[in-house]
Formats: sequence, C-alpha cells, structure tokens
Amino acid sequence: MTRLHRPLTPVAALTLTLLAALAAPAQQIPVAARLQDLNFVATQVPALDPYFFARLDPALFQQAADSLNAGAPSMSDAEFYTGLAQLVSMAGDTHTSLFLNDAAAIAAGFRQIPLEFRWLDDGVFVTAAADPYSQALGTQLVAVGGVPIDQVVERLATVISYENVQGLRARVEQYLPGQQILQGLHIAPVAPQTEMTFQTLAGDRFTLQVGPVSGAVMTVYPIPNQGTVPDYLQSQSLDYWYSYSPANRLLYLKYNLCADMPNYPSTAFAVDALATLDSNPAGTLVLDLRGNPGGSTAVIQALFDGLAQRFMTQAPASDFRIYVPIDKRSFSAANAAAMDMKAPPDVTGLPPGVDFSGLVQTIGEPTGEPPAMYGNVLQIALPASGMTVQYSTQYYPAPAWIPAGPLLAPDIAIAVRSTDYFARFDPVMAAILARSAGAPAAPSGDVIAVNGASFRPDQGIAPGSVAAAFGAFAALPDQVLVSGVAAQILAASASQVDLIVPATLAPGRATVSVRAAGLELATGEVTLTPTGPGIFVLQPADPSQPGAVENQDYSVNANSNPAAQGSVVQIFATGSGSGSSATQVFFGDTPAQVLFSGQVAPGLWQIDAQVPEGVTGQVSLSVAAGNLASNGVTVWVR
Repeated sequence: MTRLHRPLTPVAALTLTLLAALAAPAQQIPVAARLQDLNFVATQVPALDPYFFARLDPALFQQAADSLNAGAPSMSDAEFYTGLAQLVSMAGDTHTSLFLNDAAAIAAGFRQIPLEFRWLDDGVFVTAAADPYSQALGTQLVAVGGVPIDQVVERLATVISYENVQGLRARVEQYLPGQQILQGLHIAPVAPQTEMTFQTLAGDRFTLQVGPVSGAVMTVYPIPNQGTVPDYLQSQSLDYWYSYSPANRLLYLKYNLCADMPNYPSTAFAVDALATLDSNPAGTLVLDLRGNPGGSTAVIQALFDGLAQRFMTQAPASDFRIYVPIDKRSFSAANAAAMDMKAPPDVTGLPPGVDFSGLVQTIGEPTGEPPAMYGNVLQIALPASGMTVQYSTQYYPAPAWIPAGPLLAPDIAIAVRSTDYFARFDPVMAAILARSAGAPAAPSGDVIAVNGASFRPDQGIAPGSVAAAFGAFAALPDQVLVSGVAAQILAASASQVDLIVPATLAPGRATVSVRAAGLELATGEVTLTPTGPGIFVLQPADPSQPGAVENQDYSVNANSNPAAQGSVVQIFATGSGSGSSATQVFFGDTPAQVLFSGQVAPGLWQIDAQVPEGVTGQVSLSVAAGNLASNGVTVWVR
C-alpha cells in the first residue's frame, strides 16, 4: 500500500532526541519505570497487534527500541515518552498509537496550552483561545519556538500515527497545543511558556508567550450567541442529531461520533429521521460525517437499512440526491460509512428509472484514512506511566466499488478556507444547495485568472464578469486578450490586472494573454463558466469577510449598522453571466426572497434580497446561480 513519505524517520528522530538530551530537566518518572513501559511497547504491543510489522521491518523497530533504551537515563519525561510515541508510530497504522494528549497523558505530565487549532485549506488557524491569548483568535500559526510551521509539522509527524497527509494534518491540530510534546521534540525549549508566532490575514506578525492556564475558559469561534453557526459545527456534544428544512426540502443528519447515546439509541434516531423523510417533501438528504473520529459502524446501520428498503420499494423523486460530506477528521467507522453509502445495491431490485450512480455523492475533502484500513481497536495502559496505547486487531480491505489508494477522495471536492470558517460560511453546504457538480478546471500558466470578487481559483469566471489576472509582468500591461478578444482593463500593475471578461465569449477553456505595447508578457488558461457568482468583500484582510452589501436605506451594512429582519439588502457581486439562470440568495442555509437580480454596470451584478426572519447577529451570505455557489461574506442582522 502507498505510504506518505515521512521527512524524518522515527529512528533518526530518536537519535536526535538522544543527542539533545544533555540539558534535560529532572525526571518525575523513574528510569526503571520508563524502561518497564519501553519493554511493554517493544514486546507486548507487537504481540497484541497482529499487523504491527505489516509495513515495518522488525530490525529497524528493534534498532529504535535499543536506542531509546540506551538514552533513557539522560532524557526528560517529555523526551522519553515522545520517543516512545515515535516507536509506536513506526507501525504506520492510524489506529495504532501512543496517545500524548488524552487524560492519561495529562496525568503523566503532558500539559495543554489553552489554544485550539484547525488546519484549513490555507494554513493552520487558531479557532479557540483562553482570555490571555485571545489576540491569536482568527490568526494563522506560522512558527513555534522560532521554528517555521512546516518544520514543526515534520517533527510532529514522527510521533503521529498516520497513513496519508490528511490524517497527519488532523492529528497535528490535536498535538500542537501539547507543551511537553513540543518540548520533547525540541521544537520549543523547556520553559513555563512557549513562544508562538501568528500572522493576520493582512500579513502582520506577532509573537505570544503561551503556556498552560489553570481553569482556563476558552472562547471558541464561531461564538454561537453572536450569529449563525454552520450546521457541521452545531451540537457537537451530541453523537448524532438531525433537522429538516422545509424551505430547502432538505433533511440534514449529523453524526459527530459513531457511538450510541444512552438515552437515545441510534435505532430510535434512525426511526425518527426516516419518519421525517417519509412525512415531508424532500429533494436532498445530507449525511454529514465531517469531524467524526469513528466508533462502531453499527450505529449508522439502521439508517442504511431504512434507506435501502425505501429505494427498493419506491422510486425517489427525480431530483432527490444524497450528499455525504467528509473531511480530514473523518476516521475509522466514519470513513467506512462514507464508503458504505456508495455501495451499489442490487440493481435488479431498484424501481424502473432509478440511476443509483448519481444518487449518492461524497463531498468535501479527502478523509484522514485510506479505503483499506486496520481497525477494531483495543486500548491498554502502559504499566508504569498509565499512558494509553491503542492498537488494531483486524484488517478491512478496500471495498470493490472504491478506488484503491492512500485516501478516500470525495466525488465533489470542496475546500474550506479561513475566510469561510471565520465568516461562518460552509462552502460544502452552499455547494449542496446549489446542486454543484464541483469546481471548474483550475487556471494554469504564467497568468492565473480568478474571480474578481472572491479571488478564489476554485470559483467560476463568467463572460461579462470582473476577473483578476495575476503574474509577474516585465512591463505595465496595457492589453489583455481572452481567447483573442480584447478585455476592458480596470486597473493594472506589475503583478495584477483587473479586467472585464468579454461578454461575447462562450463558456469553456480560454487563453488569457497579457500584453504591453503589442508584446506578450505572459499567458495562461482559464475556464469560463455560464455563471460565476462572486460577492465583493469590503475588507479582504478581515477574517469575517464583510460583504459589499447595503441596507434598505442604502447605508453600508456593518456590525455597527445591521440590517433589520424583513428588510431588503442590496448585494454587489459579479458573474451573473447571461442572467438566464435563476438567482438564489442564502443567509446561512436559509433561503431569501430575491426581488431583483441584474447587471447594473459592466461587470457589476446587483441582487436585492429580503432578509429572512429568524437570523440574527453575524450571518454568512452567499449567492447561487447556474449550479455554482459564490464565496461567503458576512452581513449583520438585528
């Protein structure tokens, strides 16, 4: 099976650990006790896990164990147990690991810094912080202890059990707050506080000295009582929950954990959810597995059985679709559930005219595990420290209907950026509501042309819309040709040209040529789409992405100047295309009544929509047209 290359092998990492152990602080766990834990890992864990050496040379494992044994007397607790975690991670199995961040690890001295991180498409960002470090909320982590973040990740990779880059990134989120992990890997020096460097969207950097805080109260973004929260971030204390949206004809089911809730078993949940599906008009069912670390596949089986029974006895509506959102945090049973939802049923039992191939679509980003995986895990405590070791007991081959490879890729790829997350916008749900088939082919070449409102290469560029072309131009551009047709230039510099795409062009792949005095400076390719909705952002460096939106009195919408529920707002965007596609506006997931949609100036699209009742505070706003969704911006509603 293909494995992700590890930039620093566990054996090499252990060697570096031993060389750097001279200045180690006093030990709390005696050397004899440590060696007892090491002996258990070296002898008992491989005996308990029948697949421990499936991808690992036993001789290399023994060499690493011997090195750790020799260095144990001079190492700190943090160095020794990060070394022991490196030893376990050599198996290369996501499910077989020594935990350095659970309750047992904390009891053994591995303390946590009160920050939470989320690896988004554009970097690692702070999504929760205790009051002393609230300045870091919404910023990107760029260095720890002066070590650049990419090197931090390389060192953390040596103690993390992972099988693909998505799994590594999900575990990095969990291990970054571990002060002793950072110290044990010599990312940060041994000290009460750890230096972390952050960067704002505007590019400003600052450094904080952060450390564990007793009784810390965390502020978590997005703050629930200050606005709408995307569905996938709601009710995270529940293992599963559902809701039905009459306006969208959509049944949404969220599985946060594949485990039975004591007072609401999964079988009862399935009965209730399926009864809701039966008794309400439904065009869309969403089974959201994002953030689900796994558990038992049996928890979702009753739902699967109920859906299969319905498909076999009655044809769904012609527009009915099932979407299964997944992400890098979808592991184990959640990974398996996503694959099971794609399982082709007995086609002879389907009603006439039902095309199953287009009925179920996974959407989002690849999962943190490959289709073929180990599992059915057990846990055991190390004899001396009490720290937890988890190991696999069963191998699950990839299903026949899923392509083999290092990860489970979605049918529809949708990335979540920091500007989505902090604008309370879920681009996955936006794509579902738009019935999107995915992003157009990405721009390429020496000129990268993107939507001129969202600046996102994964969104459409329509004829007649504003686009931005980026490159390194040797002279100031004075002409841009798109498929040989001259575009109107709005602004130009040595690295960017803003233009209006000629409205006469047809959708499809187009060549972009940037010129000066008749000479071509650079060229590239871009995909023109029939529509390409993008909403202009007033302050791009603001993580909340305040949109170019006016209230009913024509004043600019802002936190200090919110729109009233039921009032009409004017949204300024680009990418309406021919204007023949129906325009939809969503406040969060709630559809709004569109009163006007049309181009009011070259490249400028105005949409007037009525603010729906029931939304308040910071609310994400998006537009859909022609089965493509726009970026999300923030509006404020009172």
